[in-house]
Amino acid sequence: MKVSLEWISDFVDLPDDVSPTQLAHDLTLKTVEVENIVEVDGDVILEIDNKSLTNRPDLWGHYGIAREFAVIYGLPLRPLPSADRPEAVDGLTGTLDPALCHRLAAMEFTVAGPDPTPSYIEDRLRRIGEGTVSLCVDLSNYVMFTVGQPTHVYDSDRLTLPLSVVAGDTPSTLELLNGQKAELIESTPVVRDATSAVAVAGVMGSSATAVDVASRRFVLEAATFRPGHVRRTTQRLGVRTEASARFEKALDTQRVDQAIDMFLHLLRDAAPGAIVSGMQDVTIEPTAPAQVELTREFLDRRIGESLKTSELQSTLTALGFHAEINDTALRVTAPTWRSTGDISLPHDILEEVARIHGYDRLPVAQTSVTLQPVRSRNRISVDRAIREALASRSGLQEVITYPWAPDHLVRAVGFAQEQTVRFEGMPAPDRGSLRPSLVPGLLETVTTNLRYTREFGIFEIGTVFDGGTPQPYKGKHESLPPMRKMLGIALVGDDGAALFRRAKGIVDLVRRHCHLIDLRCEGDSDSVWADRSARVAITADETRVGTLALLPPRIRRLAEIDGVQVACIELDLSEVRMQTSRHNAFKPIPELPDADFDLSVVIADGVAWERIEQTTRGVDELISGVSYVGEFRDSWVPQGHRSLTLRVTLRPFTTTFTSESIGAVRTNVLKALQGAFGAHLR
Repeated sequence: MKVSLEWISDFVDLPDDVSPTQLAHDLTLKTVEVENIVEVDGDVILEIDNKSLTNRPDLWGHYGIAREFAVIYGLPLRPLPSADRPEAVDGLTGTLDPALCHRLAAMEFTVAGPDPTPSYIEDRLRRIGEGTVSLCVDLSNYVMFTVGQPTHVYDSDRLTLPLSVVAGDTPSTLELLNGQKAELIESTPVVRDATSAVAVAGVMGSSATAVDVASRRFVLEAATFRPGHVRRTTQRLGVRTEASARFEKALDTQRVDQAIDMFLHLLRDAAPGAIVSGMQDVTIEPTAPAQVELTREFLDRRIGESLKTSELQSTLTALGFHAEINDTALRVTAPTWRSTGDISLPHDILEEVARIHGYDRLPVAQTSVTLQPVRSRNRISVDRAIREALASRSGLQEVITYPWAPDHLVRAVGFAQEQTVRFEGMPAPDRGSLRPSLVPGLLETVTTNLRYTREFGIFEIGTVFDGGTPQPYKGKHESLPPMRKMLGIALVGDDGAALFRRAKGIVDLVRRHCHLIDLRCEGDSDSVWADRSARVAITADETRVGTLALLPPRIRRLAEIDGVQVACIELDLSEVRMQTSRHNAFKPIPELPDADFDLSVVIADGVAWERIEQTTRGVDELISGVSYVGEFRDSWVPQGHRSLTLRVTLRPFTTTFTSESIGAVRTNVLKALQGAFGAHLR
């Protein structure tokens, strides 16, 4: 909102020795935030942050800001102009929906000729960024920017009185003053004449009843609309106006009197020949002054000192409050312009007193703070980290299966009934064992989902129950069978070799992104459910903690899994540990472009990719990455070998790579692979 200091001077004489900058500073400290100060044609404009006005509807006009300046500097505030009211008549207002409107006043008047708008009004409106239209419209806008109460002027010859405030009864379209066509639904609050809607209540009037240069007979509307309906209407229509911004903040009904008095005062000065023929005013629910009671002890304790009764009385009176104060308590009645939600609690009175007294004058309490080490909230559990990595980075779906597994699947993966924990109250005759492994439950889930798709990946983190001797839980509670938290993964597809490699990649991804210590795939596994020709142990700190393997045909047949391959991972989470912290090091963003090349070599099947990657990385410091591209076997590839393609990424330090420099690194990589593994170029 923009405020003119010249406009303010109509109501309070600002100190001559206080600069505009100081005025803005004091207003920011005690009332609202001034964002900018601009000089326009010899006037000073203060640009106020609208967010700081949200709970202060009394400050959406120059008179409210003038009141604040008067209180801040202890100056007298001149009253708003008054005017003789016209004769009360009937027929100007009709139905008034109490759910939409508290008060509606309509005044009919006639202007003999096209009188010009007084130059000072035009100048002041222009300085705050408002255009001018005609005398009556300019006076309506000037009143709104003075007292904060919007009004609207209709061409009386284009109306069929009376005016009513109701909710729309049928969907319709209304062309607004700005040319926009508003689609009105049944619940839209509107101002209607006897035939149709003439305005969206609290937002904007229609072009059909707009004032133009030929207009001579007018109707002034001044109303108090309920804020919630205005706010919802502006959001739905996408139309926000100066009027709606004020109605949304909840105006008091008494402000209608200020607006009408000021409009009449200005009209009689600007158009002495104007004839006001009558006015009708209907108030359904006048704004009641808010009353708040609080103790002196409440104020003193929160302010930090005991303020004199005289200061409390003068501050509250200057702000428009009526206060009854004694040595122990205050009974405060707020003015109506502060009683629409702004003032309701003892803390509100505390704020009024403290801000005018000066927050910078409040005593500073001497405090001491003892800092205690706190538990880091950045660390998460192993299973939480693994869940996030598998779901967001590996594209797997998490499943949750029952802890009791189907007996035939438990037997299929190699567990005899004597090795499982049997329990009473089994949910079905064939589900009497608590699961000794997550693999049976995953197989059942795979079988269920194969009817929908033939390629997918699932995982589960859950507890498995070993058939050992029960032990007291945590050493002192009821005896329970041994339990472990496990991770199970099942990958389904047509290519077993591709599934196996993907599973190894998932293990490596979990190690890197979950910061697990020394997790790797190496050595053989003796898991009973694993295919002997495609299995590998998963170790951590040289301890076997899991298995990665393809399912053998026998288990797939028993589980009724036909036509696809399944790769499974089972990992004991109680045996893996996360790094205590991350070792971060700054690496500058390269200024020169990377380069890469592919290299295809024939190499023995027994050489693991990890060794190939490590050997390649150690060839040259320019190598920043080594990635697996693919491999295949054909008749020309020797028995026990494979044709492997890898991609080497180079990162320059000082100059852009040339084909010669890239070729030199490529030659050295090939020599290193030949020397280490007997590889040769394909």
